[in-house]
Amino acid sequence: MNPRAFPAQRPLVCWAAAFGCGIALCRLWAGFVLWLPVAGLLISLAGALLLPRKTLLRFGAVSLAFFFLGALLFGVKAHPQLPPEGKYEVQGRVTGESVMAADGQRVKAVIRDVTLRDADGHTTQALRAYWTYYPLEDAALPLDGQWAQFAGQVYHPQGQVNPYGFDFRFHLLKQGIPLGISGARELILEPSSQLTPANPFLRARQALHARIQLLFGEQAGLASALLLGIKTDLDQEMTHDFQIAGIAHVLAVSGLHVGILAAFLLLITKPLHLSPRTQLLLLSAILLAYCALLDFRPSVLRASILFIILLSGRLFKRRADPLTSLAAAFFIILLIRPLDLFSLGFQLSFLAVLGIITLGDRFSAGLRRFSWFRRLPKLLQNALLAYGTTLAASLATFVPLSNVYHRVSLIGLLISPIAIVMVGLLMAGFLGVLLISFIHIPFAIFAATPVKLLTQGYLLGVTFFAKLPYASLRLPYIPPAAVGLIYLLIHIPTRYVAWKPKLKFITAGILCGLLALTPFLPQDQSLRYIQFSTGFADSAVIVDGDTTFVIDTGEHAGDVVNYLSANNRRVNHLIITHLHRDHAGGLEQLLHSNIPIEEILLPYGALTARDIDECLPLIERAEQMGIPIRSLGAGDILESKHTKATVTWPVTDAFYPGMAANHGSLVIYWELDGVSMLTTGDISAAYAPYALSTSQVLKVPHHGSRADNSRDSLGLVSPQLALITGSAHQADRYKMALSHLDDANAFTLSTGDTGAITLRFSNGQVHIKTHLSLED
Repeated sequence: MNPRAFPAQRPLVCWAAAFGCGIALCRLWAGFVLWLPVAGLLISLAGALLLPRKTLLRFGAVSLAFFFLGALLFGVKAHPQLPPEGKYEVQGRVTGESVMAADGQRVKAVIRDVTLRDADGHTTQALRAYWTYYPLEDAALPLDGQWAQFAGQVYHPQGQVNPYGFDFRFHLLKQGIPLGISGARELILEPSSQLTPANPFLRARQALHARIQLLFGEQAGLASALLLGIKTDLDQEMTHDFQIAGIAHVLAVSGLHVGILAAFLLLITKPLHLSPRTQLLLLSAILLAYCALLDFRPSVLRASILFIILLSGRLFKRRADPLTSLAAAFFIILLIRPLDLFSLGFQLSFLAVLGIITLGDRFSAGLRRFSWFRRLPKLLQNALLAYGTTLAASLATFVPLSNVYHRVSLIGLLISPIAIVMVGLLMAGFLGVLLISFIHIPFAIFAATPVKLLTQGYLLGVTFFAKLPYASLRLPYIPPAAVGLIYLLIHIPTRYVAWKPKLKFITAGILCGLLALTPFLPQDQSLRYIQFSTGFADSAVIVDGDTTFVIDTGEHAGDVVNYLSANNRRVNHLIITHLHRDHAGGLEQLLHSNIPIEEILLPYGALTARDIDECLPLIERAEQMGIPIRSLGAGDILESKHTKATVTWPVTDAFYPGMAANHGSLVIYWELDGVSMLTTGDISAAYAPYALSTSQVLKVPHHGSRADNSRDSLGLVSPQLALITGSAHQADRYKMALSHLDDANAFTLSTGDTGAITLRFSNGQVHIKTHLSLED
């Protein structure tokens, strides 16, 4: 092997890349079996030991060993052995803070050292479990360190169930939680007299949070977010402004914040004239304590490890290749936490440093070549170099941010470097005031005044830039092939690609040409209906060319928003069948998403129903945003290229004030390129004879409830295909409807079993695809 080749100069970079590829490809391996990566690892190691040294074959064998090691570690972590689902007597210790869910009704907690005892007395152990339950009125939340004993339902967390949707199972696995438990019958918490968390670092975090609120008042939200990762004090509008301005990443405690904290620590310890070894040990100890303070949050832990590795060479005055140091940190962190490769925080941390090492290096070298730059004052030179460095980090992290938020902030590319510098100043101010408060609180409150003014100005600036026209543009999902082309293009100009300038220029031109062609690749133009899996809630999308119909938003519209954003769709017609939370609650997220909504369609009388108090404010907010609200009644028609929708219920002006919202649910008869379909909301059985009619496809009323799906009412439709929206964990709720439909020879699918259901229509034919089974 050529000793001057990149693999010979930086072998660890290549091996870390092979390790990451093993992890990435193993995630695509649905039927993981342990013996295959083990066999691959052993054969690769044997080859590495037996092949001649300093040969390409041996290097390849070592690379394969790293590849299979990554696949093995990921497979073991991502496919843990789980006890059967069912009812158990549960005992475990509460760890971390317990919180109330967004609905204000459920408690969410994590328990560790879990013992499960089934009805036969057999016990099973689990390291950690995610626990939710409905507490008694005025009951205290479980505290960290308390032992909890109760009867609960053990379940296996569900993975991604919708296209572009949230993967709950993988989200828990990344936290080391393989199991879910619901319920808390006969709950006993011991010791019952405990008043504070047992974990001293959790107590310290709560005390610091309270102190920050005392010192900074209304501006405490930003300080808590930057120092402690607590974002609950920031209002939703402000968080949204950070996203639109393209600087939402500064609110997530990560490498940026750890770097600023470490720089602050180096600054205040400089007068002590510590030796490099002592300085590194002290810095490591403080960063480890900071990790513990934030409950070893993965983003903080990996950023601390990365920073210590990158800093150690400089402190000991040894030449260290930054790319090799970055690869070492990458390997060490993924060796401990292989699932972190798919964490946005992990990707941002490493891509930002990679961008600084590669693009930032080129920016600096390029600026120094200009005579006008060399004539500038030193302070201005440093400012421009810092701007170039942060711009390099922003460009390197553009793709993952775009694929998560589905928008690019044009203003963010300009203000992100300034925003990061300002965050550094603010964090230094917050830390300084906090340190003073431990000496003299009144003086600290006085010293906090200029910091609060700076914070207020910063937040006003964020709001100003977020409100600018065209501050951000919506972007569709960037496919993996395009991602690869983008990163190749970014790294061609760097010094790590030792090509002649002409070859670099030609290659960059070819890559730009390929990227320019990607928007013209064949797109899915089929007429399709997507029934989202949202538990016992409803949400569906009909896509017909450039026209998008959304039928209900479910209780939470996160997956619907992701789908629309990833496909860069606007909502032409948002149809709300009735104003119950399980059909309209997600409107809040949809309004905050900035996805254009041309109109909202409600059934006649929907605003005068008796049980709509939770969702009525959402309609009022939509009106304030300038979205037209229109009522539909029997006989009204909506049309697009291959779609015709005719409302069959409610009859105009027949819905009197004070009726239950279900009685007036919109029922729509769809003609979809030669196929008929009936969507029914939660129409009650009493009005079914007036609303339902024969149709080939039926979205079953009211989640298949027994009361509203009698044999007679389903017989009015006589569907060939029926869709039920529900949860597999409570399948008894639609068991009777399934039986009636089976007797009628209807092919029935439930989103609780199949995940999202996609129907494609063409010339009177229906093509069915389910998300979980992926069977056509």
